[in-house]
Amino acid sequence: MASTQAPAGRSRHQAAVERTTLRNGLRVVLLPDDSAPVIGVAVYYDVGIRSEPEGRTGFAHLFEHLMFQGSASLGKMEHIRYVESSGGWLNGSTRLDYTNYYEALPANALERALFLEADRMRSPAVTEENLANQVAVVEEEIRVNVLNQPYGGFPWLTLPAVLFETFPNAHDGYGAFAELERATVADALDFFHRYYAPGNAVLAVSGDVDPAEVMTLVERHFGDIARRKVPARPSFAEPAPTSERRREDVDPHRSNLAVTHLGAAEFGRSTRHKGRLTV
Repeated sequence: MASTQAPAGRSRHQAAVERTTLRNGLRVVLLPDDSAPVIGVAVYYDVGIRSEPEGRTGFAHLFEHLMFQGSASLGKMEHIRYVESSGGWLNGSTRLDYTNYYEALPANALERALFLEADRMRSPAVTEENLANQVAVVEEEIRVNVLNQPYGGFPWLTLPAVLFETFPNAHDGYGAFAELERATVADALDFFHRYYAPGNAVLAVSGDVDPAEVMTLVERHFGDIARRKVPARPSFAEPAPTSERRREDVDPHRSNLAVTHLGAAEFGRSTRHKGRLTV
């Protein structure tokens, strides 16, 4: 296991960051810190809104929901109950370039957290029932948070389509109803096998842990997950604009207050992030 020295001034409780890679490609990052008897476990998958293919708009977000619906050894929502009954809390999120899942727990629940994450990395419960249920949940989330809110799409859903031209950067990654409703179990499983491979993920463990014990447990729970091909990262390059770009939207839920949004973006072959300015 290789060690990377932490910066000068590191807390006396905090050891160096340690990194290793399992035979199946899973990258592991450890940060021991015994300042409190708690631990954090997180898995970051290298798939986000910008990585989802055309025809699968909203799949990264949908799959975040599906990962809480049961797995190889656990029933629906049991992952959540095991964490909360251990005195912990958890969540997940879908971002532009990654999807993450994380738990914070008392230190004595380390193995439980690792088992839970490994179990859903190995085989989430992607069934007709769970897929239909979570498509409905995602659609309701979009209605509540965006469609039924005044200016609910500003700026993160509305501006990209004005600022950018390519599908990865311009599309609405929250979810397109028509494409979500056309999704089949086979589509969802294909997405899982393609993007949720161990080699497309990073496991991060921090807190009051012994690195040797952590690696023993990581090998026990993640080591036998089959290695799969890691998908090629799509190009996020964006052509530079040649003229001013404008668009006007009329929101049916608007108030009498006028709202102006100015968008700024970086362009070029090395474009990695969408920059936004809101006033």
